Amino acid sequence: MTATVRWWRQDTPVGEILVEQSGTGAIARVTMPIHEFAEPGGPARPDRVLARRFDDYFRGRGDLVDIPVDLVDAALSDLQRHFLLTLRAEVPYGETVTYGELAELAGRPGAARAAGTAMAKNPVPFLIPCHRVVAANGIGGYGGGPDGVALKRTLLARERRARPTG
Repeated sequence: MTATVRWWRQDTPVGEILVEQSGTGAIARVTMPIHEFAEPGGPARPDRVLARRFDDYFRGRGDLVDIPVDLVDAALSDLQRHFLLTLRAEVPYGETVTYGELAELAGRPGAARAAGTAMAKNPVPFLIPCHRVVAANGIGGYGGGPDGVALKRTLLARERRARPTG
């Protein structure tokens, strides 16, 4: 079991997030601004390098997919973990895929619904960019409710504006 050893609240242009870092130095959980969150306990101790990386991401100056994540204690099946890691490895900054396309990338054609379930259980949004997965007929959901869909649209628009060209 990997315990949270460091956590911090961080203001972003889309609202305050809570970041939890495990003893391995990897990020174990990020709670999105549309959700209520309780602090894990102990004093907040920001990892200044990682906090700066989050700031850069939200300013459109880079991606977070190279920051290590710790999914050990996440309540994920092997298939869900596979979908999340496939997304992280295969879908670049500023790009989107449908749930069906992600299922195909993961070697599970026809498992679009399972891919969607994995996205809903993602413990580290932004680092595993589940906002980049959209429905075949539109934006799809994100984090539950209309505020989540608005956040997804905002994140996608930011990435598209900041996407490198050429």
